[in-house]
Amino acid sequence: MRRLPSVPTFYIVTLTGISVGGAPLAIPPSAFSSGMVIDSGTVITGLPATAYAALRSAFRSAMSEYRLLPPSNGGVLDTCYDFTGHANVTVPTISLTFSGGATIDLAAPAGVLVDGCLAFAGAGTDNAIGIIGNVNQRTFEVLYDSGKGTVGFRAGAC
Repeated sequence: MRRLPSVPTFYIVTLTGISVGGAPLAIPPSAFSSGMVIDSGTVITGLPATAYAALRSAFRSAMSEYRLLPPSNGGVLDTCYDFTGHANVTVPTISLTFSGGATIDLAAPAGVLVDGCLAFAGAGTDNAIGIIGNVNQRTFEVLYDSGKGTVGFRAGAC
């Protein structure tokens, strides 16, 4: 973990991988080179373009039994579903892996969907800083140790 020089109240972590339903996605490490801000004030997670494209494709494939809706929220949320007629909805687990080897499994559906839409979006080019939004943080207590330069996630704390 390091501070964002232009906004020292923001911390940057390095994401190294994403999995959907336990299957790691083929995302080159360079896609995450600028890091990710952990921001409880931002609702959805913004991923670099290559990472988001891989996540969206795998998530849509895993959710293929549900009807895909047109984009929502001005086109920002482009993977939205109609769950009408489904008594039980199965949402795949999305896992985020960070440098140092820590992996968090996002609670499904609460930490994955917002209003029936995937709570992730593309955040520009691969060299852009991404954001881990508050939907993904919903069931975690986020612990910062600025002295040691580490961040931790405690599941089930919220």
